[in-house]
Amino acid sequence: MSQGEKILIVEDNPVIVRALEQAGHGLSFVCHHANDGWDAIEKLETEHYAAIVIDADVPHHSGYGVLTYLREENGEHLENVILLTSSDRDEVHRRVGGGQLTVCDKADAVAAITRIVGRA
Repeated sequence: MSQGEKILIVEDNPVIVRALEQAGHGLSFVCHHANDGWDAIEKLETEHYAAIVIDADVPHHSGYGVLTYLREENGEHLENVILLTSSDRDEVHRRVGGGQLTVCDKADAVAAITRIVGRA
C-alpha cells in the first residue's frame, strides 16, 4: 500500500475511533470515519478505501448491512475488510460467510489493520 491511502472506520464509539485513527495514521493512512451504516455506505459510494474497519453493531443499517453492501458491489473480495464484533468470532465468521473477511474483537483491531496492510 502506498502512503496516503485511505482507511474507513465505521464505529460509533469515539474512544475506539481515536485508537483506530492513531493506528491508521501511524501506518501512513488517511483515516475517514462514519458513525453509522448509512454514513459508511455514502462514503463507500464516492471513495475508494485500501482498508475498511466495520463495527458490527453500529446504528442505522448495522455493520452487517454495510458488509452486505460491500458484497453486492465487490463480490467476495473482502480481504481488505475487518468486521469488529463482541460476539464469538468463529460463529460470526461462519454466519456471514467469511471467506477472506477478517473478523476480530475491538482489542485486536489494530493488529488486524497491520496484517491487512502487510497483505497488499
